[in-house]
Amino acid sequence: MNEIQEVIESYSISISEEEGRHLSSLITRQTAKRKEIIFRQEEPCNHVIYLIEGITASVHTYEEKEVVTRFFQKGNFSTNIVSALNKGVASDYLLAITDIVYFLIPFDVFIDSYLHSNTFGLFIRKKIIEHSIENKHFTTIKTFTDTKMRYQFLERNYPQVIKETPAKYIAKFLGLTPEGYSRFLSKRRNS
Repeated sequence: MNEIQEVIESYSISISEEEGRHLSSLITRQTAKRKEIIFRQEEPCNHVIYLIEGITASVHTYEEKEVVTRFFQKGNFSTNIVSALNKGVASDYLLAITDIVYFLIPFDVFIDSYLHSNTFGLFIRKKIIEHSIENKHFTTIKTFTDTKMRYQFLERNYPQVIKETPAKYIAKFLGLTPEGYSRFLSKRRNS
């Protein structure tokens, strides 16, 4: 649990040893291998993950095609909040793009801390503001039809994603086939 305490303290928030021990009893540190599904689309989502290492992607099926809606990297929370709140089936799944290390936080602990804690909850609230801004950027870029602009967004804001993510997932984010993505990169290099 020391890892999350360090992260919380990096936000200038002090967490007591007692609360740290209590959180340690509720939050588990886990790992997943590349291509492993963390949350499934056909199941209710009842946890939040906090990424310590690696990259994940939110993926859903649209008109029988997989679409990557966004990427998550170190320091991001990830869940299907609608599924968790409604205790209904998730509309997407979370895929480990690389090997990952993460904290698995039960949703009820997450929401209780969000609402009632001035330490871990304050950290969650600050991260959610960051997450909302990041989500807005992803939503905005997904509305652009220009592949070049979408790719530049990743280059500028997520160079690690481009470096470590297999091409087929970048292609799915850009709305291209793997072959189309390859042609796009080739054209880009030659211009």
